[in-house]
Amino acid sequence: MNKYHFHNRLRILLLLAALMIVITSLWYTHLLAEKLSKEERSRMEMLANTYEHLNSANENTDIGFLINIIQHNKNIPLILTDEKKNFQSCINYPATDSADLKTMRKELLKLRVAQDSIPISANGKIVQYIFYKDSNLLTDLKYFPFIQIIIIIVFLIVAYLAFFSSNRNLQNQLWVGMAKETAHQIATPLSSLTAWVDYLKENLKKEKNIEAIADMQNDVARLEIITQRFSKIGSTPELTAQELIPVIQNSMDYMQRRAGSKIAFRFINEANKNVVIKFNAPLIEWVMENLLRNALDAMEEGVGEINVRLNIVGNKCQIDVSDTGKGIPSDKFKTVFKPGYSTKKRGWGLGLALCKRIIEEYHKGKIFVRESQSGTGTIFRILLPK
Repeated sequence: MNKYHFHNRLRILLLLAALMIVITSLWYTHLLAEKLSKEERSRMEMLANTYEHLNSANENTDIGFLINIIQHNKNIPLILTDEKKNFQSCINYPATDSADLKTMRKELLKLRVAQDSIPISANGKIVQYIFYKDSNLLTDLKYFPFIQIIIIIVFLIVAYLAFFSSNRNLQNQLWVGMAKETAHQIATPLSSLTAWVDYLKENLKKEKNIEAIADMQNDVARLEIITQRFSKIGSTPELTAQELIPVIQNSMDYMQRRAGSKIAFRFINEANKNVVIKFNAPLIEWVMENLLRNALDAMEEGVGEINVRLNIVGNKCQIDVSDTGKGIPSDKFKTVFKPGYSTKKRGWGLGLALCKRIIEEYHKGKIFVRESQSGTGTIFRILLPK
């Protein structure tokens, strides 16, 4: 399985696990709240029954026991009304005096809207009503899931940011380490090859040897360019104002020599002038070659067309690299730039990730898939500050 797909699925599984924890917690908290709500309703009904016994009490009734039941309610606020539901008294509310009476009447109106009342009868007639609201414990339990969700969301955000930061730092270290080590490994045989080329130039004067030496010089020069590119990864490259068109054409010429004769390359300069911007030539060449190589790989039959279109739009230099290859699915437009993602069996998934790093981090530009259709082709767009 592709490493990127594995990590992506792992993140999805972790997210689903967190979602299941939240749903289970909410469901269990809801059950507890429902159970507690039924218990409080039962207690209020028992309290109403107690008031009924108190209203119909005689000399044989144990009034102390009934009062003790009423006083036992220490946590459920309730309001007693007359048969017309006018305020009479309250329990577990602040003491009522003339100043608080208006407030309690407002509270009674809220309770009358919120829930059904519990009637208190005497001699077969309703003489009073009990209105009550949830205890502090039940109220807290009802709001607890929302607090829990907020805490879990904050925790997930912090954990994700920490993981993303750690993963990004690790990726940066891997990029820099790989690039520096590659540059170091190439530099050692390169210096030896350069010396051998100089030696051959001095000692072999035949025409065929001279042609072979020229080819060797080109390969050595190419290795030097590769070394320069890798040595710049991990450090801040120097951006200098220079013409962009020769760099693009040089990349296209290099890739065209390695492409089949059935693939046509075309450069279109819609700016109609030389374009001079600040950039690092070895790195921009690297980006162009990566995009052109991907375009070549997309030609499954080895037949097609690759166009590079240059234009100036506002304060941006716009480069479009288009091909007539197999295309990219729309849901993979962002994924293709992730390190480790590759559609090739032997691909490392680093080419487009390097392009993104060079364009967006080193040149403060943008690179993205402008459009792509299956069997029609793909257009990659680069935007560089003018």
